Amino acid sequence: MSNIREVAQAAGVSTATVSRVINHDTEGRMTEETKERVWEAIARLNYKAPAKNIKKKSRENNKTGEETHFSIGCVISTDKKNSDPYYINLLSAVENEAAKNHFSVPFVVTSDEIEECRSLDSFFPDLDGMILMNTLSPDIYSCIRRKIPAIVGIDTAHRDIDNVIYDHYEAASLAVSALYDKGYTDIGFLGASPQGDILENSRRFRGFYSEMNARGLTVRKETCINCHWNEAECHEAITRLYRQKALPRALVVSSDLMAMAVLRSLYDHNINVPSEIAVMGITNIEMARFSNPPLSTINVPMAEMGVAAVDALKDRMNGYSMLPRKISLPLEIILRSSI
Repeated sequence: MSNIREVAQAAGVSTATVSRVINHDTEGRMTEETKERVWEAIARLNYKAPAKNIKKKSRENNKTGEETHFSIGCVISTDKKNSDPYYINLLSAVENEAAKNHFSVPFVVTSDEIEECRSLDSFFPDLDGMILMNTLSPDIYSCIRRKIPAIVGIDTAHRDIDNVIYDHYEAASLAVSALYDKGYTDIGFLGASPQGDILENSRRFRGFYSEMNARGLTVRKETCINCHWNEAECHEAITRLYRQKALPRALVVSSDLMAMAVLRSLYDHNINVPSEIAVMGITNIEMARFSNPPLSTINVPMAEMGVAAVDALKDRMNGYSMLPRKISLPLEIILRSSI
């Protein structure tokens, strides 16, 4: 493992300067160029600062005897801050748990806002930690890693940070099992893939496909459709299958929001749910209970994921320096009137 002297040599600075950069010391005069060189050297040499050298702000008391609080940010995965109930529920859980720990959350942005920013150096305020709810591009992520001391992901693909996750593969597998246990054998899949990828590489689709094969059920290719997380495409897919008289007897849909678009499309075509076709979602957002009919789904523990993310971030901000952790939370089948 590299040491601080090697980092200083690679960056062309003193070890004292490296220490000040790591500890976000603003008292000494230092140019942004110098800071960038030090962070680049740290990343290139994979230097890990000892936990005792990282300034800890929690449990420090100010003159009034109150705690000095952490300030954290969140990056949510949606193009509109109030559009996707799943991420809004996660954000609400994070903010509630942060408040219980006396943390402030002054910085909440979408991944699109970050990706479109022209000057990342001035984009981020001074934060002690960040929770990412989306996998970011390498350049953006590298910048955040340099600027923010502690980062935790919720279901991201960044492997060098703690991640709170649920098993997408298992979620779709459980959805197939729930339908099969109700007697359905002709089951289709409306889903989405990672950005720019094919549906077959989606973890949910792999879970669906594997469980179908394990049950000895036939997977009809025409009823497995990539809807790109787009509700309008879900509506169009149902319309197309209806006109082709190719609708399956049941559907697993990758998210509740997409599943509710499916229910609306079926209603528009006067197709009764569940007597003509059953629908199973994934996530269990609040409004799923009030769809027509109420949507059966796989419960993803969003509140608990938010709590676990804040707890993990708290550990990191307090100097926890062990290898990145993957914290996987359990899923649950929720049966309602759509199957």
